[in-house]
Amino acid sequence: MSKLLKTLLLPCLAITCVGCSSKYEPRETIIDERAANRVELYEPATELERQAYQKGVQDVLTDLKGKMSARNRFTWESPIVECGVVIPARVMNGTLIPSHEECVQIAPGRWTEEAPTFLPVLGAEHE
Repeated sequence: MSKLLKTLLLPCLAITCVGCSSKYEPRETIIDERAANRVELYEPATELERQAYQKGVQDVLTDLKGKMSARNRFTWESPIVECGVVIPARVMNGTLIPSHEECVQIAPGRWTEEAPTFLPVLGAEHE
């Protein structure tokens, strides 16, 4: 039995060692693809190009600020409810209602307007 085990174990061990000694070559990854597709950023070469870029950014910010002011943005504040309030016993329409615990609404839910989003002062020169 041990001779049979040795004859089976030795080839399996040899195949495993040969498989482990082969050179590992990783496949292409997402990172490699991103690096290949990376676009270099353009930097303005002249003062005129820099001023045109700043004017474009200012126009976009002005448009964005106008759109944000025109849109009403509201959020819902849920009602404040307190549970476990003891209601005293009482007689209602000739029926005795014993004391019990109940949930009571302290403040109703409401819609509140959000604060406007801050955008930098337009037209200011910061250098």
